Amino acid sequence: MTNSENDQRENHNGRCGRRSMARFYAVQMIYSAELTGATIEPNTNVQGEFNDCEEIFITEDLSTTEMDLEFYQKLINVANRNLPEIDAAIIAHLTDGWKMNRLDSVMRAILRLGTAELLYLKEVPSNVVFNEYLELSKSFFEKKDTSFINGLLNSVLIASSIHLSGNKV
Repeated sequence: MTNSENDQRENHNGRCGRRSMARFYAVQMIYSAELTGATIEPNTNVQGEFNDCEEIFITEDLSTTEMDLEFYQKLINVANRNLPEIDAAIIAHLTDGWKMNRLDSVMRAILRLGTAELLYLKEVPSNVVFNEYLELSKSFFEKKDTSFINGLLNSVLIASSIHLSGNKV
């Protein structure tokens, strides 16, 4: 089974899958780094972060020991390495007068990771990425906010597709 098939299967069986959990913890890492002012060094081996922790059970049959640590590390490193470009892509699609610091910090983390995955990690189909971050956002926000996240990620994807095709926006 390919990674994208695994992501799709995870979304349809109602259970939090390995990559879904990786995304959830990546949002927490990005949020925490911003909140504390800590920097995430590029290519840091984030796997050690979970090796020293007690096992955390998300459901009766799924715990952090089953998380896709390789994907988690890849997502964190890509987001960290490309943060200025990711923020620029998000800012380009905010309503006039809105700035990044006006967005909720958890929303910024979700948008940054979703944008990073859409722009830099092409192995997962965009519809799966949208679904994953929409489901994740439902843990923190109401419907209008999840719709905002969906719209902004869609705008980023459309703009990147136009840019790659050589057409002007």
